[in-house]
Amino acid sequence: MILQLTKSKLAIDTLRISEAKYRSLFENIDQSVIYLDATGMVMAVNQAAEQLLGLPRDMLIGRKFVDSCFNVIKEDGSDFPEEQQPSLLSLRTGKPVEGVVMGLFNTERQSYLWVAVHSVPEFRVGEHQPHQVLMTLTDITRQKQSEGKLSMASVIFNNIGEGIFVTDKDKKIISVNEAFTTITGFTQQDVYGKSAHFLHSKKNNLKIDDELNKATEGVNSWQGEIWRRHKISMDFPSWTTVSEVKNSSGEATHYVHVFMDITHFKKTQDHLGFLAYHDPLTKLPNRLLLKDRIDHSLQNALREGSQAAVLFLDIDRFKGINDTYGHTVGDGLLRETAKRIKNLVRKEDTVSRYAGDEFVVFMENIPDAKSPAKLAQKLIDTFNTPAYIKGYRLKISTSVGISLFPQNGKDTDTLIKNADAAMYRAKKEGRNNFQYYSQELTTEASEKISMESALRQSLERHELILYYQPQVCLKTGKLVGVESLVRWMHPTLGLMSPRQFIPIAEESGFIVALGEWVLQNACLQMRRWLDQGLNVNKIAVNVSAVQFARSDFVATVEQILQSTKLAPSYLELELTGGSFMDNSEQTIKALNQLVAAGIDLTIDDFGVGCFSFNNLKRIPVKKLKINSSFIVDVLTNINNETITRAVIALGHGLHLQVIAMGIESKAQQNCLVNLGCDEGQGYLYSSPVLPWSNIFQQLGMKPK
Repeated sequence: MILQLTKSKLAIDTLRISEAKYRSLFENIDQSVIYLDATGMVMAVNQAAEQLLGLPRDMLIGRKFVDSCFNVIKEDGSDFPEEQQPSLLSLRTGKPVEGVVMGLFNTERQSYLWVAVHSVPEFRVGEHQPHQVLMTLTDITRQKQSEGKLSMASVIFNNIGEGIFVTDKDKKIISVNEAFTTITGFTQQDVYGKSAHFLHSKKNNLKIDDELNKATEGVNSWQGEIWRRHKISMDFPSWTTVSEVKNSSGEATHYVHVFMDITHFKKTQDHLGFLAYHDPLTKLPNRLLLKDRIDHSLQNALREGSQAAVLFLDIDRFKGINDTYGHTVGDGLLRETAKRIKNLVRKEDTVSRYAGDEFVVFMENIPDAKSPAKLAQKLIDTFNTPAYIKGYRLKISTSVGISLFPQNGKDTDTLIKNADAAMYRAKKEGRNNFQYYSQELTTEASEKISMESALRQSLERHELILYYQPQVCLKTGKLVGVESLVRWMHPTLGLMSPRQFIPIAEESGFIVALGEWVLQNACLQMRRWLDQGLNVNKIAVNVSAVQFARSDFVATVEQILQSTKLAPSYLELELTGGSFMDNSEQTIKALNQLVAAGIDLTIDDFGVGCFSFNNLKRIPVKKLKINSSFIVDVLTNINNETITRAVIALGHGLHLQVIAMGIESKAQQNCLVNLGCDEGQGYLYSSPVLPWSNIFQQLGMKPK
């Protein structure tokens, strides 16, 4: 028993001596050693490892090695995944892992410590899984540094996000990085040996090439924006730095081009620029851009002597809508307002959200002072249509104020201020109306718009009436034709002559519908006369220049003749000189089509306006009508007689008939006969009358 205790004590002492020797060896060995348990926790760290890592062991023991304030990277500079680190590989596989190079971040030096790591798993007797792993670290930092800058440059070259391509001294591409291919779509094989200019987009201006040439001749570097080609998709803008590489003799050997795709940046920049000058809710110009545009336009208007207008409009009772239905509905209404305004203005007009529910329309180069009222009325009309926002039916209206340049102000601020004042007067007048800064103009424009509105309803209300005035041969006194003349029986103003409403119809575009109605009803009346056996040779119908400008005018005339079963030879169209102002090929073609169909053409009011004598060579007219202003004084005014004589001579010289209008006396008739005029029309023969009057009996005509 004593012998057994002696042996046991001796074994324990031997073990302690062995452990002490091991601990001394572990602590004093030059090799950095770390023990980790089966979970990867650090169990022991020797002094050499402590010094190498620059961390006290109490910061290491009891923690995972990877969690000990280290950022671990591979040789290529990428992050070293934890599961691939040698200690954990040894624990997982039970096999040694040798010679793995790791970069460990040294917090004290703020730099990477490069180590070669060997990991050896250790097993207990009878176990197949290692219970710990012995890891040794060898400092290879100097070795890595000696591999040097070239290796690091290679890492950067291949992993940097910017595209890089290198050219030789002749500016031929010799190398590209991976980011270059990612950004441009071109591979090394695609561009090798090609000029750097190969990558330039056609969007670059010529100055770019000049700047680059200067940059690569005697200047170390250049920076700037260059548009670059993409192999597959669209060209893109890049921010490029070009650097010159020189040898020891100071000669350029290479050029390094570093660039990034700045498409997103440019879009962001454009978006920020847009927000600086536009309202983010409606996307309309804000007051800053509005002022800039008006300032610029007024300079042109002042130089050219043209007129402009500012319309200031406000949504009536908008605050009530906003408070009742909430800001989401209010915002929706503002967007709908912007849409409705933009749908009505001209392309050259500027629409701005000025503030809150206030909008401004700037009209440049307006034809006259009253024309803005037409837009104002259209705006009022469109706002009278309910808006449907977020399921709510909103009945809205607007009040509009108008100021004019230069009458109501010669600068932007004054024009807007005065338009704003006119808008507030519109609200005081009961809202849902417009007001000029000048009360007189408001009255005139309102009357004109009221007249236009009533005129548009005249057709459906059957207020239009056709009167007829005979045209006679001056030598024989026989009837040669009848001119149809439209009148309007206004519900409050009574019977109105064409001079009172035709200009309004032409300006508003209603003349097209009005003219078609006149032509249809005149042809129907001519058909009735012929059916009654009256020998009427021609029915003359006035055609406006606005009607004639329509591409379907000829087809409309042919359709009406067909529907009324009237032969084209019975129809004569009287056109004002303005119809031929452009003297275009389209106009000439249409005129010839009408004549080819058998319709006679007459130039009405010849001698007034701006009709060109040169047009008479090209247009196939048959007759000239002398304006009545020359006939009224033909007996007493030598100039009028001379002009009348000249027109008649001109017409006959061109083999045209000449008819004079406004004949009121036998003396005028005799004078015109002596001057050689062919036909006449006027109160001497008959005033314009309704079709059922005894006009034909007065002229000696009776039904067959």
